[in-house]
Amino acid sequence: MTKKPSKKPVTKQDFDLNSYIKGKGLDKVLDTKELSWIPLSKAWHDALKIPGFPRGYVSLVRGFSNTGKSTAFYEAIAGAQRIGDLPVVIETEGNWSDEHARDLGVQYEELVDEETGEIKYLPKFIIVTAHELVQMYGNYDYKDSKEKKDPLRDVPVIEDVIRFINETLNDQFEGNLKANLCFVWDSIGTLDCFKSVMSLVGNNQWNAGAMGGFQNIVNHRIPGSRKVSNPYTNTLIAVQKIWIDNMNGGGIKHRGGEFMFYNSRLIVHLGGQVAHGTTKLNATALGQTYQYGVKAKIKTEKNHVTNVVRNGEIASVATGFINPTEIEQYKTDNKKMIHEALSVDYDADISFGEEKGDFDPEKDL
Repeated sequence: MTKKPSKKPVTKQDFDLNSYIKGKGLDKVLDTKELSWIPLSKAWHDALKIPGFPRGYVSLVRGFSNTGKSTAFYEAIAGAQRIGDLPVVIETEGNWSDEHARDLGVQYEELVDEETGEIKYLPKFIIVTAHELVQMYGNYDYKDSKEKKDPLRDVPVIEDVIRFINETLNDQFEGNLKANLCFVWDSIGTLDCFKSVMSLVGNNQWNAGAMGGFQNIVNHRIPGSRKVSNPYTNTLIAVQKIWIDNMNGGGIKHRGGEFMFYNSRLIVHLGGQVAHGTTKLNATALGQTYQYGVKAKIKTEKNHVTNVVRNGEIASVATGFINPTEIEQYKTDNKKMIHEALSVDYDADISFGEEKGDFDPEKDL
């Protein structure tokens, strides 16, 4: 008869998970900085119940043209300056205005020419336009990853923006740029990729594929700056126009592809979803009309930062965002400016009105 095996006591082994994690150097994986914000106008908070754009995250502002996206762009630059972060502006839309930037609070250093008395304004931020991108990278062959002797093109490409951001972050990592960085790009969809440009045939699929080059930036380099061990906190805010895909059910699509939509933690939508969703704010005198602002719907399309999702309304005027309830006060406070814009005497009668925004398929789609 077979004997039943005797049970031997199992020796208990001590195992300390915390010690194991610490030994692997993983004990600070979740050690992140306290949430902080690039501040925008109070009207932004009134509408969305968030102060602005979260620092250390990737955020997206989207909408049709003339819905207030540029106001958010300029206000983000001014907001970064107010808290001591260095704005790094990438302007490929071709609509940059120093005067408009100053009106919205962007800081410049004012210099007076002693001989002529002319005032010059030096930006207290880094700005690169399409022109500078070509100057810096126009000789680079992204297909063969080689610097060529002669220029290959006279227009910037998506890869130039990726390279510029990475080089700037490298400068910070190497100690050559000692500041928190706030990258602000206006806008996605304004550039073709290297392959599209060199082939002389713009290809939307190639362009969308090239946006994948941002993968390391949006998934590692920007969010990695939220770790306590990182001495700097870096932010990326991008503007993107949209279009309606009427061939496939009428859904919203993004110019330049869907990459940034999926990889942004906060997405703010300005204007309507299937139409402009805006109201033009007009002033009229002596048969002339001046659009002094635009009122638009605003909503948090995606919020993986605080999970607060809100719908509201906001007005964009020459000085930035205001709450629509403050429009009457704005007209009173800026009566002189409106008269000057209309080129009429200060005592001339002005009538104010509102007009629904247009939806131009040629421009907006």
